[in-house]
Amino acid sequence: MIFPEEYKNIGFCHSGMRPNTDEKTQVYFLSKYLLEETASGFRLYEVKHTGAGFLRTVESVRLLADENEIAVCGEILNIKNRTLLIEKAAEICEQKNVTTVLFTGIDRHVTFVYEPDLSEISEIQVVDVFPPNPPWLWDCVNRLDKSGIFGDLQIRFSKKLVDLSVYQGENTVYPCRSSELSGLFLDSDKIDGNGFKLVGCDTSKTVFETLYPDSEYEFIEMCPTRSDAAKPDKPFIMRCCKSENSGKIIEVNGNKGVIVHWGAGEYQISENIRKLVSVLRAEKS
Repeated sequence: MIFPEEYKNIGFCHSGMRPNTDEKTQVYFLSKYLLEETASGFRLYEVKHTGAGFLRTVESVRLLADENEIAVCGEILNIKNRTLLIEKAAEICEQKNVTTVLFTGIDRHVTFVYEPDLSEISEIQVVDVFPPNPPWLWDCVNRLDKSGIFGDLQIRFSKKLVDLSVYQGENTVYPCRSSELSGLFLDSDKIDGNGFKLVGCDTSKTVFETLYPDSEYEFIEMCPTRSDAAKPDKPFIMRCCKSENSGKIIEVNGNKGVIVHWGAGEYQISENIRKLVSVLRAEKS
């Protein structure tokens, strides 16, 4: 797959005006590819040049796609959203039996995807719990993704959500009443006796045992780093109530992931997703 990092790497010329190595023609120093507009469409070339300065001498011109191999997407799209364009290009290439799709952006700049490869889109799994609904981390990541803030990262998101309501009952103890679950809550109820079921993490366990040292209870582990129910099967992002864990890159079930604080907002979540992608790419290179 070829998908230029920036549209400034793509030059444009009219039919018959493309650079010729025999004539020692020059191109803009950032140009790596050239679109030649023809009477019936476009041709796409890879251009290599030598020298220094603003304009450089063309060393070679290689045809990547001829007129019958190029389709033009009719929609005006956000061409900074690499995942969107790769997916759209793959769809158009299959429908029209071409190798290359040209896209025009909202700002009317042009880019292309040549031989789109869906496997080059990385998937990040969002591990979260509910209720309350919607699950905060999953909802936040979705809103950020729709804003286009991850457009340059070439990623998509999937979810792994754990339903806490399956443990509801009169003897079930949850950490926080904001969950809107049916049961008792460490932050608002007084708990007397034995036989309770505590659904939480080691912080909840510490609080419970500090408040009720003589109480006998069953503990259901819900810390996403240790719970079987929340075990990720892809690179992931998850929440933790311990602020000292925020921003840590960890490994769970053989997958690298990043932790954000339970109350993290959009900025922290966005920054930590970028941090994770950077780590994953460094491991690949």
